[in-house]
Amino acid sequence: MTDHIGGQVRSSPKRPMRLLFVIDSLVSGGAQRQMVNLALGLVRRHHTVEFFTYRPGTHHLAPLLKQQGIQVHQYRKRHRFSVSVIFALRNLIRRGNYDVVLSFLTTPNLYNLAARCSLLRYPRLIVSERTCDLPGRIPPSRRIARPLYRIADHVVVNSDHHREYLARRYPFLRRKLSTIYNGLDLTHFAPRRTPALDGGRDLKLLVIADTSRSKNGLCLVDAVGILSRSYGVFPTVSWVGDQEAEGDRLVYRREMEQAICRNGLRAQWRWLGQRDDVVDLLHEHDLLVHPSYVEGMPNVVCEALACGCPVIVSDTLDHPRLVEDGVSGFVFDWREPADLAAKIRQFQTLPETSKAEMGRRARQYAVHSLSLQRYVDDFEGMMSSLLGE
Repeated sequence: MTDHIGGQVRSSPKRPMRLLFVIDSLVSGGAQRQMVNLALGLVRRHHTVEFFTYRPGTHHLAPLLKQQGIQVHQYRKRHRFSVSVIFALRNLIRRGNYDVVLSFLTTPNLYNLAARCSLLRYPRLIVSERTCDLPGRIPPSRRIARPLYRIADHVVVNSDHHREYLARRYPFLRRKLSTIYNGLDLTHFAPRRTPALDGGRDLKLLVIADTSRSKNGLCLVDAVGILSRSYGVFPTVSWVGDQEAEGDRLVYRREMEQAICRNGLRAQWRWLGQRDDVVDLLHEHDLLVHPSYVEGMPNVVCEALACGCPVIVSDTLDHPRLVEDGVSGFVFDWREPADLAAKIRQFQTLPETSKAEMGRRARQYAVHSLSLQRYVDDFEGMMSSLLGE
């Protein structure tokens, strides 16, 4: 993988930095986990990190920060977009003497930028987008935020696809854009110690996603139906993710359930809900299937690769850079269930030694490109450069 740090040379900071991280909440979402990973890595390097959050709810990740003495400033907003959040953030920054304020996700970016506009003196400001736009559609919040990125010192994304897209659409951002891939604790996300080669059992597929339309679940349902009808292959599918769907997620979930019944797959399909044992699940399944066509850098794919679990991904975004077709998994046309079925079938017919080798190659890629050390190095070096150190 090539790191893109906006043309800047990475250097070790000359002094410990004082950093404020701005995020909506500390739920166990992908962006939140990545921000917490970064904070923990920087604290181990003797930097001071504090968090500012504003959304009420269960903060699953807060205990990890508390264990390391990382302070979390929790402000509870009362409205969807609340001016009071801007004032609370501004007042914290006034008295905090921070070197850098970093925000992840569009709405936290907006609050960060708005606070910047309300203060004459402000720390270095970094915003980060963690997912790309739906094809042909830019959310209103991003339409508002992106012109304001002019006042940010740097803009970080976690995929080359999204960096290239932003550079084309917003040329004024080109000099301040960087790609920094996600980082993982590779001692936690690791292969099982004794790989099992039990080729006689049924194929076990794992999906870790919500039921957003962009996750492309119907494609997988239809592909499993094709496997049953055309190949006599009957894999089990375990779908892990939030079951409290609403709005279009609920509509799409119902469409998927109807398709599951129509294809006669109810006995093969398991909705597992939210789970904390992701590593164990990856070890228990043969393949992670990720049919999504809108992502930033998918944490679940990174985690699967690190655990030595081969992955089948859609042929869009940075997915073909993460998964080498036929080497660490397979890449399929996200519009074609028949192509996904063919790739699952291709994996199923491999000798067990070839499947194991595919898992080893997946792990090798993760060690090379997805380590927590590399992730923290990139952010630390970028911040240091912005501070002129």
